[in-house]
Amino acid sequence: MNDIVSRFLEVLDSEENAYWSFCAFMSKVSLTFSEEGLRQKIDLEEQLLKKLDPELHAHVTKIDVDRLTFCHRWLLLGFQREFRHQEALRLFEILSSNHLEMNSFEAEKTRCLERLSCIQQKGGDACIQLSPIKTNFTFELFVCAAILLEHKDTLLKCCNEMDLILFTSSLQNKLSLNPILEKAEELFFNYCTGTVLECFRKYYLKPQKRMSGMFLLKNVLLEKTLTF
Repeated sequence: MNDIVSRFLEVLDSEENAYWSFCAFMSKVSLTFSEEGLRQKIDLEEQLLKKLDPELHAHVTKIDVDRLTFCHRWLLLGFQREFRHQEALRLFEILSSNHLEMNSFEAEKTRCLERLSCIQQKGGDACIQLSPIKTNFTFELFVCAAILLEHKDTLLKCCNEMDLILFTSSLQNKLSLNPILEKAEELFFNYCTGTVLECFRKYYLKPQKRMSGMFLLKNVLLEKTLTF
């Protein structure tokens, strides 16, 4: 926790303000510092990685019997040691502000676009049931996934747990924040919008023996709308 309180001491103008800010922050994230809380967060990261990249997930979980525990320091300290100091402070502020969480305005806006794209059946009497999003996929999990995916080639070459530990150590003060943030935001929005495409293809893009020209045109236009 010294790593966390040091950020408040650096940014704020007094130890008193730093203390109370730290207390408020810890009341929010204290579960993460317990074994149960950390395991829950790692489990969520594993679920997210499996959805985003099944190949990488299968390889990492095969050689890491504890399933992504090599990422625990990233999630516990908010990636403080992976970025240069000022960038780490900036990322801490972003994560503390609940940037792009599943219950945020941005996420709800994305889900609204899904609802608009939901095609009604039988003249509007029925509508496709979209897959629910997992609201406890916090933005820090997408940041973690972005780092893993950006280093996928290196991770696929790892053969055991020691290789994974060496991999995490090699990233200290080496990562650049802007590209990782861009990748994490891309993953976030792709996750929010991905379910509608799955449903659409399942219900409306099944192979047809005969398709009229108008039906084919409708498919093209709907694909354009959904990708927008």
